[in-house]
Amino acid sequence: MTHLSLWIMLFSWSFVALRAQDQTPFTLNIHESNEPSGLNPITSYSANAESIQDNIFCRLLEFNRETFRLEPALAVALPEVVVLKKGPYKGGMSLQYEIQPKATWDNGTPVTGHDYRFTIKAAKHRGGQSSKRSGVERIRAVEVDPSNPRIFTVYYGTVSFQASLETGQLLPIMPEYVYDPNQVLRKVSMEDLEKDPSTYTEPVQEFGEDFGAFAYARTVANIKGCGPYQLVAWEEGEHLILERKKEWWGDQVKDNVYLKAYPSTIKYHILSGNNWQFSKLESGELDIVRNVVPQRFYEAKNDATYQKVVNFHDPSQFAYHYLAFNAQNPKLSDKRVREAIACAIDRDRIVNEFFSGGAMKINTPISPHRMHYNIGIEGVPFDLDRAAMLLDKAGWKDSDGDDILDKKIDGKVVKLRLKYNYNKNNIVRKSIGKMLKDNLMKIGVKVDLYPIDFLDLIKRMQQREYDMLALAWVNTPGSDDLRYIWHSSSIESGGNRVDFGTPRTDKLIDQIATTFDEEQRKVLYLELQERIVAEHPYAFLVVPNQLIMIRKGWKYPRLSPINPGYVARWFQKE
Repeated sequence: MTHLSLWIMLFSWSFVALRAQDQTPFTLNIHESNEPSGLNPITSYSANAESIQDNIFCRLLEFNRETFRLEPALAVALPEVVVLKKGPYKGGMSLQYEIQPKATWDNGTPVTGHDYRFTIKAAKHRGGQSSKRSGVERIRAVEVDPSNPRIFTVYYGTVSFQASLETGQLLPIMPEYVYDPNQVLRKVSMEDLEKDPSTYTEPVQEFGEDFGAFAYARTVANIKGCGPYQLVAWEEGEHLILERKKEWWGDQVKDNVYLKAYPSTIKYHILSGNNWQFSKLESGELDIVRNVVPQRFYEAKNDATYQKVVNFHDPSQFAYHYLAFNAQNPKLSDKRVREAIACAIDRDRIVNEFFSGGAMKINTPISPHRMHYNIGIEGVPFDLDRAAMLLDKAGWKDSDGDDILDKKIDGKVVKLRLKYNYNKNNIVRKSIGKMLKDNLMKIGVKVDLYPIDFLDLIKRMQQREYDMLALAWVNTPGSDDLRYIWHSSSIESGGNRVDFGTPRTDKLIDQIATTFDEEQRKVLYLELQERIVAEHPYAFLVVPNQLIMIRKGWKYPRLSPINPGYVARWFQKE
């Protein structure tokens, strides 16, 4: 028996123990440290929003949490893939999907290819607030089978090893009847949606404004999917409550692990203070606490009182912490200044002290867990002498003896004083900022720490209203497509928030996507990492372990590196 077969057998044994709808109702209480950025899958951008959405919406394909391979979820099977050698999409691919025949929306109508096509069009709309536009740009068309609308064909513009990921896993399917009741997007082609938004017809422009509005991201009545749960309450700064649908189509599908859901209620408690997290975990008001401060996690793990009531988990992650530099700021436009700041960061101290050993250093935007991680890049050393030398070469001197470096920019003397933004109550990022402030002050750079709300932090980054900003990227386990973060086409609409990109790096990213040979692709990845790191758009910091505390009394599969480590809807009472 293979490892995968054994894994599936164990899952099946667990999941058939009780039918979800026959269990005594129970609530799973989960801690969240930040407000989600909204529950519209196309316009939201925070990792915790996506993990909550996964209970409300369904994707065609999901990642196996041990093998990291794509498997059918809402789809009946993996797509039938054909390389096209003729026709209007010659040189590309077609991927045919079939949706589960039992799948229905809350109003009883079937989930169809029309809903999928709407979802892709909504993500492509250039007048909205799509955070997924770069991920669907290679989808050229969607053709729905007229005799069976559950079957549809996706036409992909290039030959790419990422096609199944981008067409089947990137986005969940959204109900057209809820988000586009007048079927406005049916009247416009995907090609026309990719044009300048000023060329859109008035109804298409209005759709973008409505779709990106508060109502479709936060209003309970407008957040609808074909998943097992529905949002019934959202009190900002307090909690979100999901209730399991009494009549959910997934209960009729017996052989698909991704359609299992057990808790009758999932309640997300938004708590930023660490003392609140621990006191509520001790009292039983919380069942899962994640993103635990490392020092507190390891202290609790060695505490006999906690050992009696809590299981401790620390899986690694497909994620990394970084410090982003706003290269549009004249003070940071010289890459030598950015490198100098990186030289003032003691990453060994971050690993050993701030993460209590529960992290590893990272030197590039590729996870060290990947085969194509460039081990030849050593990373920026902690070296204040080198930092001072780089700043001197970049023209920064202390001309007036006030111990702060200055330089004439556009005819005016400017002090090298920088703001460091991080999200409130994030103790690790605060500690990193304080360390950076103390170290840079020794060589004449003044750093001011500014904690702000997480959503404001993201907004500042999107609008380039920052100097330095501490954040983390949470990635999928699929092979890395760096288009969203590092391609110049993603500067306006994607995650490229430091305005990075050259013709060569763009070409490398494009070539990676269309190179099926793994060894050839690795060569491209290695060069791309070298070119990104050489410009110092980020200070790459660490890959953290996911520190999770779960109260005893629950049955759940082994935790995984896939964010957030667990699947809330798979929890059962022991």
